[in-house]
Amino acid sequence: MLAIFESLLPVFLLIALGAGLKAICLIEDAHWTGMERISYFVFFPSLLVHTLYNTDFAAIPASRSVAAYCIGLAAILAVALILRVPFRRLFGLDDPSYSSVVQGFIRWNAFVGLAIAEKIGGPAMFTVVALGIAVLAIPINIAAVSVVARLGSKSAEAGGTVRLVARNPLVIGTAIGLVLNFSGISLYAPFADAIELCSRVSLPMGLILVGAGLRFVLPRQAVAAAAATGALKLALVPLIYAGVAYGLGLRGEELIAIAVSGSVPTAMNGYLVARDLGGDAPLYAAIVTMQTIAAFFTIPLVVLTASYLAG
Repeated sequence: MLAIFESLLPVFLLIALGAGLKAICLIEDAHWTGMERISYFVFFPSLLVHTLYNTDFAAIPASRSVAAYCIGLAAILAVALILRVPFRRLFGLDDPSYSSVVQGFIRWNAFVGLAIAEKIGGPAMFTVVALGIAVLAIPINIAAVSVVARLGSKSAEAGGTVRLVARNPLVIGTAIGLVLNFSGISLYAPFADAIELCSRVSLPMGLILVGAGLRFVLPRQAVAAAAATGALKLALVPLIYAGVAYGLGLRGEELIAIAVSGSVPTAMNGYLVARDLGGDAPLYAAIVTMQTIAAFFTIPLVVLTASYLAG
């Protein structure tokens, strides 16, 4: 267990660095916004393009991994629908607030997932997590935007969901990487090197921005709902993903990678969706913060359990 903690510690130290830099106001808020935009629109899509373009899908059980991700997500969405009435009764949530709970339950922070895979596994683990991004980016964004558009306090324009998803840089980067891979197109070497250089910036920058986005002053009424969402996200979601993967016969680093994908905290980009479509943005910020802090303790348990199952 200590070895797993030590392997994960650099990831969470970068998150803590981001939180510390934000707390001491070393960087102005406007500059943080600029860093978030360039990371979201340039660096992270570059990482997806570089990883997927260079992935040898024949070297991993791609079809079973894709099936595990898809079945797992379907099960998680079903749980989110089932929990709507109990959550509203237990925590007094209205529809906009519950839309933030759903986002906090189904989204995952790919920055953290890839960083963990890079630290504790080999190329196969990193590739399977990247494959998860490719598989889940579109359906998760469609599901999240649709739920917030339906339950939020602002009515969405017709076709707005499709346009929002189509403009998502993660979706665009995934599509470009897969097209380049399966078409056999070879990128001009200097251009490929430039994309790789951008991709190297993505993970450390992304982790620092995760920390900078945390909110440590939480609305009192949001704490209980955020804590319950975090408990389900960090315990139930990895169990679902790992259970499906195990049932499909995945073992080794592939199973651990899928469990890690489910174990990471939710992603901050859901905050923008909640804010723009009338969800409960303060509740979503509380959910992200509590999950990110708790994940330092829960992810090692998930990795340890998945390693045992992986054989």
